[in-house]
Amino acid sequence: MRNYHFSMIGTCLVSCAVFAYEVPRIAPKPLKETQDPAQVRAHEEAAQQSTRSGSPPVVSPEWIKQIQELAAKNSHRDRMPVEHCEFIFKRDGSLAHLEIVIPTNATRTPNEAGQSHNVCSAKFDAKKGSKLKLSDETKVEGPDLEELFGIDQLPLVCQEVSALSRFQQAFTANGLKYTLEARVLLAPDQKSWTWELGPSEEQMPNVIYGIYYYPATSELRTIPIEKTKVKQKVEAAAKAAGFHVTWVKSMEDR
Repeated sequence: MRNYHFSMIGTCLVSCAVFAYEVPRIAPKPLKETQDPAQVRAHEEAAQQSTRSGSPPVVSPEWIKQIQELAAKNSHRDRMPVEHCEFIFKRDGSLAHLEIVIPTNATRTPNEAGQSHNVCSAKFDAKKGSKLKLSDETKVEGPDLEELFGIDQLPLVCQEVSALSRFQQAFTANGLKYTLEARVLLAPDQKSWTWELGPSEEQMPNVIYGIYYYPATSELRTIPIEKTKVKQKVEAAAKAAGFHVTWVKSMEDR
């Protein structure tokens, strides 16, 4: 069975502090052209409904504030958009890794090879300690990526991370011994954002393909899993987290 992998076009491939950017296949649009107010309100309403009293946030309000202040200090772009946002969980649902990259140039670069642009970033790696690492403006090779959401929407995105943390906990409770990775993407209709999640391909045996999570409808969309017991466990985990699964025919239907 082919291993799971993130099929993101134009994502930034990040290793430690070294960035490698691919040229997006389609020229990204500014944030004002990829967010419909009604769609964003649907995210907000869903987040309010999914919030569970007494559950500590996965990303603390203090960290959110620090990241927003980092963006305000370094970014010169309207709405201070985020172009890369990734979280990795431990099996208990706590955070193992966080990375957020914010472009700082006032204007977007041409969508072509040979470009470079400036970014600031926030990173957390549980293996290296308990502190959030903030990095001021630096130049990286490659053109700007897609503008996923504004830094003012980071609290909302982190509410969605809490919902995904519950899914990770439910994964573990149902005997699925995987840790989930989650990245923000533009939604297919480019009116808000969605999430792509799943185990990394290094986790073996990996029979779970990439899953798309639509927060506004609490829907998980993915292709059928061949192993019946694993499929049933994923469905049980989704139900326990307050999600529902839609099985689609192909990866393109997600």
